[in-house]
Amino acid sequence: MENLLDRPLVLNSNHVAKSGSSFLQANTVEIELDEIRDKHIIPVFLKDNEPAISQVEFVEAVSEALNDALSLDNRFDLAVRTSHPIKGRIYEARQKKASELLPGEKTIYYERMAFILTVPSMTKEINGQLLQLTVGGVKAYNLDNMNSNKGGYEHFKIFIGFKNTVCTNLCVSTDGICLDLKVKSLQELYARAYELFCSFQPEIQINNLSQLPEYELSEAQFAKLLGKARLYQYLPKDEKAQIPELLISDTQISRIAEAYYTDDYFSRHKSGSIDLWRVYNLFTGAVKSSYIDKFLERELNAYEFALQLQKALEGPPEEFWYLN
Repeated sequence: MENLLDRPLVLNSNHVAKSGSSFLQANTVEIELDEIRDKHIIPVFLKDNEPAISQVEFVEAVSEALNDALSLDNRFDLAVRTSHPIKGRIYEARQKKASELLPGEKTIYYERMAFILTVPSMTKEINGQLLQLTVGGVKAYNLDNMNSNKGGYEHFKIFIGFKNTVCTNLCVSTDGICLDLKVKSLQELYARAYELFCSFQPEIQINNLSQLPEYELSEAQFAKLLGKARLYQYLPKDEKAQIPELLISDTQISRIAEAYYTDDYFSRHKSGSIDLWRVYNLFTGAVKSSYIDKFLERELNAYEFALQLQKALEGPPEEFWYLN
């Protein structure tokens, strides 16, 4: 597949005006794909000076795989965020002070990049809110052995799921994500993405999500859930191994507690109770403050945890550690 990306892709930058409504926040900055292509250097493997798969190539390969898997028209809304800038300068400017550097004398690339491609034409509705089919991925060069030769594996993360349009929270399920994708070529990257997109069954995820509004936690149960979530972080290792995993920080738990009262879309009901659709979105909203190389794991964990909560409410809730 020598001409893998020879077809023109129409990637529309998806600017969201509302403050805080990005799909990822933390220490990231929004950036245009053209800026990465035109102004950023591509890191190389130190032993042979061969280039890594670039972030732009990654986005384009996933775009092409999505288009081919779902027979789309190469038109997606694109949002890109980066973090951990690696700065440099050209040789001729080696003696200059940083404040004296001209734009053409500076070099930069970002160690970590995350992106989402949204398909506006493919939507579902849950609890009166519109969900759009969304794919995306993460490239973090810190996960690669850049001190070696080019021939080794390069690491990526990719997913397919949905984006809640009222808040840009992502909905990612187990069968729509690959958190440790190892490839040696751009062609292999395309093939693995294509395979994931073809095997994804959106109706299963939508069916699971559609049931969440039917289940509620009382105010006391929600308070107990957040309290136990804090305790979970400090449990002895052997006890923690017996309890459903929760990949969320104390700071994010605090954000969930605040949003329970203040969120425009997912705060408590007037009675103080809160349904699991709202709980799930409070969790996915909080994990947007994670670092780029950790947020997809936490997005998936939020989905799995919501389903475990649902199962607990179908039986005796007190048998679920977080509610007992």
